Amino acid sequence: MVSSKLRTTWFVTRPQRDPQFFSQALDSLKKATSNFNEKWSSNRELHKKYEKFLAENGLKKENISSDGSGGRTWVAMLRTYSLVYIDPNSGKLIPTKVGIALLNGKKIYENVTKQLLTLQIPNAYFVSSGFRPKYDIGFSIRPIRFLIKLTCQSSLKYYITKEEIIFFAMTAKQDCELDAVIERIKDFRLSDSKKRNHLKQIIATIDYRERSDKGARGFEEANGDVAHTLMLQASYTELVKYSAGKLIIEQSPNEFKKVMQTLSEYDERYPFDSRYKISEPRFSEHAGLDIDSYKSRPIVNTKVASNQQKIDLQLKKILSKSPNLIDQDYDEIVKILFVNFPPKKAKELAHKIVEMAPKHNQMDEGFITSYLNQTNDLEFEKQTVEVLRALGFETVLQPKPVVKGIRTSIEILIHLDAQNIAIIDAKNYKKKFTLTANLANYMATEYIPIYQGYDGKNVTHFGYITASKIGGSNNLKKIIHTARTYNDKFRVNGFLISAPALLGLLDYCIENSIDNSRRKQYFLTLLNDNKAYETYSEVSQRLNLS
Repeated sequence: MVSSKLRTTWFVTRPQRDPQFFSQALDSLKKATSNFNEKWSSNRELHKKYEKFLAENGLKKENISSDGSGGRTWVAMLRTYSLVYIDPNSGKLIPTKVGIALLNGKKIYENVTKQLLTLQIPNAYFVSSGFRPKYDIGFSIRPIRFLIKLTCQSSLKYYITKEEIIFFAMTAKQDCELDAVIERIKDFRLSDSKKRNHLKQIIATIDYRERSDKGARGFEEANGDVAHTLMLQASYTELVKYSAGKLIIEQSPNEFKKVMQTLSEYDERYPFDSRYKISEPRFSEHAGLDIDSYKSRPIVNTKVASNQQKIDLQLKKILSKSPNLIDQDYDEIVKILFVNFPPKKAKELAHKIVEMAPKHNQMDEGFITSYLNQTNDLEFEKQTVEVLRALGFETVLQPKPVVKGIRTSIEILIHLDAQNIAIIDAKNYKKKFTLTANLANYMATEYIPIYQGYDGKNVTHFGYITASKIGGSNNLKKIIHTARTYNDKFRVNGFLISAPALLGLLDYCIENSIDNSRRKQYFLTLLNDNKAYETYSEVSQRLNLS
């Protein structure tokens, strides 16, 4: 049974339904926060101040809430569409590139349209602590794009009603449910009033637990305003029209072709973004790119002939194994593919991957999802190795100890330069990894000594890469002290870092075309700190990334 505490239908925060006022809301926020220089988090006076500016600009009624909740609701809306995000370190609101473009009056229609068509469930705001209740598991959908695609169906006579949106579209969890939703709507339209009420009651039961007409009416009332908002926003794009309680589409050949082309371009340029699993800043920086700064990814077309489809799906699977395989040179790609494919096949696939490169400058979405949800410990180690390699390092998985007769081994070894190596312990603990005194002692007296002299190099650094949260960072100092006590020649530094924080760093480097030399320097800066980095924001602040 679906938990009643989780959302099972689409939702957006909507103090303002019409997106044409987004830029004015941003302008009021800029003024209220002194050009985004005041701390927003837990600052109720600032929240009330923002409400006052909104009222002065005619965006809301004059009444100001006693606790600033009205201001927080407006900021929640702006975060929903990735126009701003909260920096967890400073507590300040940071405008994204598209937010800045709107503030500067640049291509307002185009930029707002992009944010509407790329709105997704879930996104970074929807998984943040301030958003409640959370969505049920399994959501992965672009709601406005989904509605426009429904409207484009000849089998639905190129329209969809508000009622149909509430009961059939807004309960869809995945983009791939389009055909199923179309069939449900067709069935609904062919039914008499008695069967229609029954169909609505079945859907309402999911949320209301009441098999009655009253439950269906309650469901429709509860979700009607969200449906109205999304219909207005779909209409803003001018791909469809909102009229008489329906979304409709212009059926002239030229107009219809234009709409389908636009949807196709958005599907190619803006795939579902998994960065919300890394952090709100990393997601928002990417989802909040303005219309002139979009980042493309290689397209794997699944609606083609069966043989080509098999190749494309194979390529998609290959690319998801590495965060940035597509940016490697041909020889390196061939070398990697040789592991799993015959020589001719490897070269054929390598050529196809190289051909995709000019279109690509971002991390593979499949890799992000797989790495941050990895349940297999060995796969987590392998994927961590790929992240480190993408940061520019020669990296070894499960290296053999220098000391003979030792069965235990560290998971990962990094060649830092011609003289030095780092050893890394990968911890795939889903809730939290705590560096205990016992584990610290083991690193200092077991792992560091048995790898000293590996390939003629010195162990000068150590680290722990964890799946999620981190504890026990004070024991990093214990490793440094104990290692030196064990052997005066052992002078080491190290860190604790989470997989989302590490992946966020790589994602930033790929997106901003940072060369390998700088990527390595970023990593070494963190490795020398003897600190813990649990979030990408902490990494970004330390390295002064912008």
